[in-house]
Order: sequence, then C-alpha cells, then structure tokens
Amino acid sequence: MPLNRWDPSNALARMQEDMAGAAHHAHHASVNTATDGDDLVITVEGVDPSGVDVQVSGGRLTIKGQSGSSTSESGDVAGGHFSSSSSSSSSFSRSFSVPDGVEQSDVSTEASGNGVKIRIRNAA
Repeated sequence: MPLNRWDPSNALARMQEDMAGAAHHAHHASVNTATDGDDLVITVEGVDPSGVDVQVSGGRLTIKGQSGSSTSESGDVAGGHFSSSSSSSSSFSRSFSVPDGVEQSDVSTEASGNGVKIRIRNAA
C-alpha cells in the first residue's frame, strides 16, 4: 500500500463539508395552528411523535420534544480507506395560552406525516 502524504487543505475541506452537512440536517420544528369546529389543532412537523411531550397547566399548553439524526459513510479512495460520521440532536419547546377550563384530558396527540398533531377539544 503506497504511503500518501497528509494534505491539511484536503482535511480542512472534508471537515467543512461535514459541518455543512450537519447544518443541513439540523432539526427545525415547524408549528402550525388551525381550528376544526370547536377544536384547536396544532401540528408540529419535523419531529418524531414518540419524542414529544404535551402538558396543560395554569392556562398554558406546553409542547416539548427532542430529535436527532446520524449519518456515516466509508470507502476507499486512492488506495486508502476513509470513514466519516456525524450526528445532530436538538430540542424545542413551544407554549400557547389556552382558554380557561382546558385540562390535560381535553388534549390528544397522534402521529401525522413527519410529525405530530395535537388536538385540544373545545378550545377554539
């Protein structure tokens, strides 16, 4: 196997590509609200529904979640072997005011597309 000289500019270029990839895959939760009859429906996209926690307390609905992703690749180039891996994780929290009388039992959640749909009965 031939010996290759380490080239710092190539190493830096690879690091910049990895950082750009990690920034591209960084998590951004999108929150949308709508009404459905007397219900308020909040859709949070870009999260794993199993990582979402919804709580009602003191006239506030709080949605918290975490998500993460990882990638790895390896291969052979110019007689040498390389491997690269990256991971990212993030958390989010959003709070909304809800009408008096809304309780935890009025809230339901379900998986929806690439996120979660939260329905609050009689809150619209």
